[in-house]
Amino acid sequence: MSSKEDHIRDILQEKTKGINLQITVKRDRRIFINLLREDLKKVAEILAEDLGTQHISTITARDTGNNFEILYHFFIDHVMVTLRTTCPRNEPTVDSLVSIFPGAILYEREIHDILGIVPTKHPDLRRLVLPEDWSGGYPLRKDWKPEGGDTNGAR
Repeated sequence: MSSKEDHIRDILQEKTKGINLQITVKRDRRIFINLLREDLKKVAEILAEDLGTQHISTITARDTGNNFEILYHFFIDHVMVTLRTTCPRNEPTVDSLVSIFPGAILYEREIHDILGIVPTKHPDLRRLVLPEDWSGGYPLRKDWKPEGGDTNGAR
């Protein structure tokens, strides 16, 4: 592990006292941080304010069957840092990071459009990937059926 990973980890450990998170350095220049969704915005603020992170590289999400896993990817001082959180399928919400990282706007619209994850306080949740008149559910959910939406009745 290089001093860059140590520096990022040390700042996060210092600034997140009282927050339940797990920091794992898998290899050089790669850090994963598992956290509860209610702590996401606070940790994102620490990345911005204390580590000088100015932009988000991308947001990815997937349906695990039991919940949704959402990954927020940042490139900080030549180190890829990923925040990993989950939300339950019956309450697919997560705080929007647009107020901290404006570039998150399109990624959050995308995960809303294709998985039905709602980034709360997002300024513009118009469709991004699917047609405006789409009523066929969320195509990246495991229970999605091409002929009639998903089993939760979303259309």
